[in-house]
Amino acid sequence: MENLKQRAVQAAERFLHHRGYDVLDVGWKSPAGDIDIVARDGDDLVFVEVAARDGAAAGFPPSRNQGELRARRERAALAYLAEKGADEGPVRFDDVALVAVGPDRALIRHHISSLSALDDALTEVA
Repeated sequence: MENLKQRAVQAAERFLHHRGYDVLDVGWKSPAGDIDIVARDGDDLVFVEVAARDGAAAGFPPSRNQGELRARRERAALAYLAEKGADEGPVRFDDVALVAVGPDRALIRHHISSLSALDDALTEVA
C-alpha cells in the first residue's frame, strides 16, 4: 500500500493538472535534493513541494521554507535546471499542503510562489 506522501504527491499532481499546469516530472531525485513535482504554469517553471498530514485534528502541515530546507529546495532546482537545460523564463516555488480527511478525500492548500512571499514578508518587517 502506498504511503501518505506518495498519495499526497499523486493528489497534488492531479490538482495541478486540473488547474492547467503541465506536469513535467514527479519525484525527481538528485544528490542536491529531491523535487516532488516540476510543472509548467504558462511561462513559469514551477518546483512544487508537497506536504501531507493524516487527519484534520492537526491541521495543515507547516511551511518548510526557511533555513536549510529552503536552501535544499533551491539547490535541487539548480541541479534540475543544470541537468534538463535551463531555458528562458521565470522560475518559482509553490507549496501544496494536503490533509487527508478520509480514505479518498482530502483538503488541499496551494501556496503559489511561496519562497517569494517569505522574501516579501521579511522585507516588510525589516
